[in-house]
Amino acid sequence: MLQLSDAEIAGAALTPETLTDATRRLNEAGYVTLNGAIPTDLVAQLRAGFDRELRKLHDADPKAITDAKGHCGVSPLLERPFLDAMVIENPFAMQVLRASLGDRIYAYLPYGCNTAWPGSGVQHLHRDTGHLFPEIATPLPMSLAVVNIPLVDFTEENGATEAWPGSHLIVDPPEKGNMSLEERAAHMPSVRLTAPAGSVIVRDMRCWHRGMPNQTDTIRTMIALVYFRQFHYLPDGGHVFRPLPRDVHD
Repeated sequence: MLQLSDAEIAGAALTPETLTDATRRLNEAGYVTLNGAIPTDLVAQLRAGFDRELRKLHDADPKAITDAKGHCGVSPLLERPFLDAMVIENPFAMQVLRASLGDRIYAYLPYGCNTAWPGSGVQHLHRDTGHLFPEIATPLPMSLAVVNIPLVDFTEENGATEAWPGSHLIVDPPEKGNMSLEERAAHMPSVRLTAPAGSVIVRDMRCWHRGMPNQTDTIRTMIALVYFRQFHYLPDGGHVFRPLPRDVHD
């Protein structure tokens, strides 16, 4: 975990040294955590808003939560505080993403909120996305990343995500045989992504991971925003990303 300095937080910018360290960790381990990236008052607003929407989900369809083994959430309303710039375009996360994905990146709205409900079980081990060309043994640069923002302190007790460092560099051949990811991961070290509320976790979406049991009586909420490397474009096409017309923006 990288602790942002007071100067970095005040200036909303990573130093060159911190950016280099963060990018290296993301490339080597498949994830990096930046502590102090979201103001505590905004975290409190977001948590209150998501708790309200999650209670609506529970009241409307409790079976959906049970069927998902307690690992399911909601998409936020397209309004504040959910669309605060510190969430959807966090300056610290964006620096790391641009250093890793390039300047041509984009995301979709609405984003998600990964939730571990009290009593949740162990989620199946998975990647969020596979490699672009699994027939090539050498892993390609990252093309998709997820930015997670814990809205509560992530601990082993409340189900902090389990991840396998370096697994994003493992290329699965087209014919993987009958061995499951669980069987393969049993011989590899894993870590729990514990982090304080308001941290930002940038993760390569090829990294093996799974949600873990929430053994507390409090909902464990985490924002999840997916960012894409935009590489399907004509190199000389300068108008691939067109600005939104003012009336549409409004």
